[in-house]
Amino acid sequence: MTIWQPRLERRPGPRYLAIADALRDDVEAGRLAPGARLPPQRTLAYSLGVTLGTVSRAYLEAARRGLVRGEVGRGTFIAARLAEDGFGQQQVEPGVIDLSLNRPLLGGTAAELARTLAELARENDLAQYLAYQSELGLLAQREAASTWLERSGVEAGAERIAITCGAQHGLEVALAACAQPGDTLLVEGLTFPGIKPLAARLGVTLKAVASDRGGLLPDALAAACREVGPKALFTMPTLHNPTTATLSADRRSAIAGIARRHDLTIIEDDIYGFLVEAAPAPLAALAPERVIYVTSLSKCMAAGLRVGYVACPAALVARLAAAVRSSVWMAPPLMGEIAARWIRDGTAVRLSRARTDEARRRQALAAGFLAGHAVETHPASFHLWLQLPEPWRWSDFVAAAEARGVRVTPPDLFITGRGGAPHAVRLCLTAVESEARLKGALECLASLLGAAPEARLSVF
Repeated sequence: MTIWQPRLERRPGPRYLAIADALRDDVEAGRLAPGARLPPQRTLAYSLGVTLGTVSRAYLEAARRGLVRGEVGRGTFIAARLAEDGFGQQQVEPGVIDLSLNRPLLGGTAAELARTLAELARENDLAQYLAYQSELGLLAQREAASTWLERSGVEAGAERIAITCGAQHGLEVALAACAQPGDTLLVEGLTFPGIKPLAARLGVTLKAVASDRGGLLPDALAAACREVGPKALFTMPTLHNPTTATLSADRRSAIAGIARRHDLTIIEDDIYGFLVEAAPAPLAALAPERVIYVTSLSKCMAAGLRVGYVACPAALVARLAAAVRSSVWMAPPLMGEIAARWIRDGTAVRLSRARTDEARRRQALAAGFLAGHAVETHPASFHLWLQLPEPWRWSDFVAAAEARGVRVTPPDLFITGRGGAPHAVRLCLTAVESEARLKGALECLASLLGAAPEARLSVF
């Protein structure tokens, strides 16, 4: 075993990332050779003075980057090679089934793209997709976006819509449009991890609001508004990530009323809303003057398009446009055109229905393997939230699953503030193309749930 002790003194940010970065640097410098065995997680946690969960998460991050590999019963080793995929990210180690990323299956999307590109190639007026355009996007493309949002119950004219580079960029410009450094943004106690770096970069403080299995609690929201005078609320009312909770119509109405009484702007992330048939009306339909509605085509069509849509109150359009301009100037018109054509010719509906059908099949499959366990989910969700039985702690379960070749999402990614993470994990059911590999992963996890954590002798 290699006696590896990373130096973290001059590394800012979360400790788990500092450990993973130090490991990367030592691998690149040749201080850690391929095949070298790393210290056990508990040993390293003790020597660094951090929690076991911090080291577990660091090793998971290193594995995600392709730096290390786990072997059942033997430990964690430096990977033999560092291969990158076409996006510059480390590929998953061969044999690892990665259920940690919420990505949709592509299905026949590539063939649809080939058809649309051939159609574009036959046209003469392509220059418009290569020139500078309005920060908000081409008018015809925003009109198509307006049509698409109507399917979710949002009525917003093209003049109130901006095209963005996906939902993450949409959240960034939405937050920039409604908040300033020093403002407070309310979020659920468990929230989408992507909102955290955005708030930090903009100098916005996050404050958690209590939720239950039904989602955000209106009474807790009202109390937070009275206590801190927040500027905005970020929420995912439909298929919340990670819990899959969907707010009832009554709660949505109550939240809209609270926003009006307390002059609160709501940033509504509806990226998964297309998966739910007859979902309650979005907050943007209940309080259009208060809500910035954000969605994208990443989950329902293709993540690589990087096309998002943001609908905002008329009073915020100018600030939204300025935020787009200062961040990317404009979303790529060519990507926006592909999306617009798919909306107009029905391809978008076909692709989104295919995603929904596949999610339902995968949820039914998971239900069979996880029967008898505490699972929070929805029949058409891409992911589920698995509550771990006693005596499993989340850090032990994540490590044990990784050692057996299955990667899951740890709960501390979603925590706001310094509160403890629940003993639960997120499983992303559409993260792997092969249904056989998904079955293998679910069988492995079901086996772990039925067993006790391995006893470990203390070395302290």
